[in-house]
Amino acid sequence: MPVRRNVLSALAGAALAAVPALSALAQSETSAIGPESRGTASKERQIVGTGPIGVALLVPPDNGIYRRAAQALIAGVRAAHARDGRKVTLEIIEIDEDLAMLRALYDELKQRGFSLVIGPLTRSAVTLVASGGPPPVFTLALNQPDAGSVPANMVTFGLSIESEARQAASISWDEASVATASRRPRAAIVQDASPLGRRAASAFAERWRDLGGDVYEPVTIETVTTGRVRTAVARLKADVFFVAAAPAVARALRIALGGRATIYGTSMLNTGAVQGGEGSAAAALIRSPDLDGVRLVDMPWQVEPDSVAVMAYPKPVDMHMELQKLYALGIDAFRLALQLLQGGTDVDLDGVTGRLRLTLRAGASVDRAGVLAEYRDGVLVPLALQ
Repeated sequence: MPVRRNVLSALAGAALAAVPALSALAQSETSAIGPESRGTASKERQIVGTGPIGVALLVPPDNGIYRRAAQALIAGVRAAHARDGRKVTLEIIEIDEDLAMLRALYDELKQRGFSLVIGPLTRSAVTLVASGGPPPVFTLALNQPDAGSVPANMVTFGLSIESEARQAASISWDEASVATASRRPRAAIVQDASPLGRRAASAFAERWRDLGGDVYEPVTIETVTTGRVRTAVARLKADVFFVAAAPAVARALRIALGGRATIYGTSMLNTGAVQGGEGSAAAALIRSPDLDGVRLVDMPWQVEPDSVAVMAYPKPVDMHMELQKLYALGIDAFRLALQLLQGGTDVDLDGVTGRLRLTLRAGASVDRAGVLAEYRDGVLVPLALQ
């Protein structure tokens, strides 16, 4: 049962905007990984379900460097399929990053009547698919291509650190603009030297300027001590500080500022200290009182365990927090696929990775809005629940 023609026609006629690359495991750096590390795709395929609708999930080889990432993604997709996939036969296919192989695979899937493809996961694999023009089977890619755009018949959806940073900028701007009505609000950015930190910092600064504020040049912290951070920010008279770095930097900055400005960040500042929900006894052992007052944007799966959407799916308590993100990505990828298969032209989904919106008139890209949370008494509290 193919995706309805009205959806395909709308998508085919649109120039699709790119969604920033998957950030959870630095997937934007995949082009630097050698073929020997990527592994070799198995010819065996996992088949899940017996429904009339065919959906393919394209994943990296199980014997390569992305093995654990692929397993977490597959587990999430299967969790969503177990709940809502009665009409879907899911075929899990390992792929090599080879253009000829990918084209042959798509031709096969089209001939067999598949309705939709979820994946690939890595940026380099998505780039290969996009380089061939509109894929023969509608594709929900889980990363963005290097070129920054995708062809028709393809949508990108991922866990973008940039989207979290832009959301943090918008939220903090609203606060600062009220407090500083007589002048332009000022923001300061403290980043580390990692590509992830620099991408988050750049996205925050761009959004803050677009809103009409002033922003200082980013301060880069390589060796984290309270004294170094205090010296680095001493002359910055900012209304808001944004941390694009590990929690240790936010801890030092909090002490250095002494409460004179609110600190914002992204999921990079999540230490795993959350309250309530499944596994809360273990979470109670992880407390970060030295981050109290620090705010961050993250996915509901990580900071809102008692939400209806999150509680609908099992949470693997023995899975690392970074892999949990990919598990959640798998859940929402399958749920998005189901909505696309239903033939609607717009998607609005209360997802476990955030509020997901896909408006074809706006460029047919999946927009993800996370949850704002604040450290209180050492644990993250979703402010939306207050």
